[in-house]
Amino acid sequence: MLAMSLVNTATNIAIGSLTTKIFDSFITSKFTQRQEKKKWLREKQLNLFSQLSEDVISINCQNCLKKKISIKENVFKIILLIEDKNLKTNLENYIFILDEYECFKDEIDIIKINKELMKMLGDYIKKI
Repeated sequence: MLAMSLVNTATNIAIGSLTTKIFDSFITSKFTQRQEKKKWLREKQLNLFSQLSEDVISINCQNCLKKKISIKENVFKIILLIEDKNLKTNLENYIFILDEYECFKDEIDIIKINKELMKMLGDYIKKI
């Protein structure tokens, strides 16, 4: 009778330990996956912001067409990765201004607009 009781107790302990370990592993793996996803997303955003910044800073009359293509690619990638509606709208507006720049060079202060974009990106980077 005592032996049977010890076997039942040992079995219950083993099952409890196994269940706890499986549950703990499941929770830990979900948490780790979420953390890895956040880390990947942040790194991807920072890389795209860096590429966009380089293009915006180096844009001039001679390379405008080439830089405009690169800027658009990076902006649309950023828009896919962010949730901030204000930033999305501002990036879309920047693309519109860039497209209209050739027609309205005398009326558009591209340097001022680029500085505003860089400040906005810097502010967003500080949040993430």
